[in-house]
Amino acid sequence: MSKRKKRKALKISPATTLRPRLDHLWAGDALLHQDDAAIEAGLDTVARDVAPDFLVETMLRAYLSAPAAVRARLDRVLPRWLSQHGHVSTLKDMVSGQRLAADLRAPALSWMEAAGVDTRPFESPPDLFFRAYYYDDAATLGEKSQAYVAVFWYTSPRKKRAQGMGFLLDYNPPWDGSVKDILVTPERPPDRALRDFVNVWASGGMEPGIVSAQKAKIVILTALHCNRAAHLRLPRDLIAAREIFVRHVLSLPDAPDTPSFTMHDFDFLARNGKRPEQVVHFEQTVGRRVRLQGGKELLVMGSPDWEDERL
Repeated sequence: MSKRKKRKALKISPATTLRPRLDHLWAGDALLHQDDAAIEAGLDTVARDVAPDFLVETMLRAYLSAPAAVRARLDRVLPRWLSQHGHVSTLKDMVSGQRLAADLRAPALSWMEAAGVDTRPFESPPDLFFRAYYYDDAATLGEKSQAYVAVFWYTSPRKKRAQGMGFLLDYNPPWDGSVKDILVTPERPPDRALRDFVNVWASGGMEPGIVSAQKAKIVILTALHCNRAAHLRLPRDLIAAREIFVRHVLSLPDAPDTPSFTMHDFDFLARNGKRPEQVVHFEQTVGRRVRLQGGKELLVMGSPDWEDERL
């Protein structure tokens, strides 16, 4: 008689369900009528066996999504709970190490201050901007057809390694200046990161020029507004790199003419519009649209010249 094999119970990591459990705890008016001990007990339960840095970051995100009245109630409980469980030091490490997205810094600093930490040294984060580059083909074609802009940053205040994000822009229809694709470069020693990037483009006769952080930000945000005007969603790789974009692009300094752009705009573009990958597929398999003088459009059959895109 054969023995039945016992099925192993599926183990789900507490981290996997942390955000939905926090959202449930902090969803509505019920929390407003709980005493401090009950709120803390709920936190004790959901935080069990979760890594401190993941816990703190997830708490910050759930907090920002909670109703205003709930946030005000949590402000009277969370700093003490974090302090009692040793998580204030985690907050300090994440803030000082630039490991939090820009929208999470304010509540993180507020919790630290309420827990008795002098936050003045943390209020001005270290400037990790390294270098920015820009290129377009207007000099060759008489008007812009395609362009790219790239931003590089140091990955820590020690400035031993650097990383970058490159944006490919297309000025032909239906893009009309939109962000077509992006690439996040590997983390490398700073000199090598720049050399590898510049050499790839220079080998094709498209050597980029150095621009200021303000100029790079203007170009990128202007292009994102073009995505919205053209009803084109953000490239999927940019959606996946949301936190990197917030931390290292949106945080760049503004100029007087920098377009307004918020993470609400980013999230809208992440959900709405035609997927750019569909347009790229059409261009690669059928042809691409170009606009002639006078506004008339022409479909050019075959793969476009830039489809070996070096980003």
